[in-house]
Amino acid sequence: MSAGRTWVIENHDPEDADVAGILEQLLGRDGTLPPEHWRNRAPLVLAVDGRSGAGKTSLAARLAAAAAARCPAGVVLFHLEDLYPGWDGLTEGVRLWTEMLTRLLDGRDAAWRAWDWAAGAPDPAERILSAEAALIIAEGVGASAPGHPEVVPDLTVWLQLPAAQRRRRALARDGELYRPHWERWAAQEDALLARLP
Repeated sequence: MSAGRTWVIENHDPEDADVAGILEQLLGRDGTLPPEHWRNRAPLVLAVDGRSGAGKTSLAARLAAAAAARCPAGVVLFHLEDLYPGWDGLTEGVRLWTEMLTRLLDGRDAAWRAWDWAAGAPDPAERILSAEAALIIAEGVGASAPGHPEVVPDLTVWLQLPAAQRRRRALARDGELYRPHWERWAAQEDALLARLP
């Protein structure tokens, strides 16, 4: 499949998303790729993107579970929220992810540091996202590297829901922890999405 394809899901329930159809778009009609396909090749990267509360984490988990049996070389689920440097760090997090994505698409491992949300600082331990995986599913706001047309995942699933519904979902998920940050995070999303063509 060609890089840069986008599958848009609007006004959805994440439990109703066509997981098999998404994987078919990425992996091919039979939904599997033989192990020899992965020799000397970069991993496939599936980005699950959309604004906060759109259902990215739920859908990405379902995709990872369904893909695990179809990708003998392994599936890795990467959460961008582990990378964002705090509540004001969306732009920087996407920049960091774009650097990682560039390396992964070149078949090279990507080093990164997790953000310790409780401490408000990066974890001192360096981590590695291995390019040895057959499939990397990256989920989070900015997973498709918006504003960076030179770096394009193999497939992007873009989730859209009305703002009121997304807010209800996000606050039900994260409770009072997220409530004071909703507006400033949404403003960063607005700025990020304004960079899309």
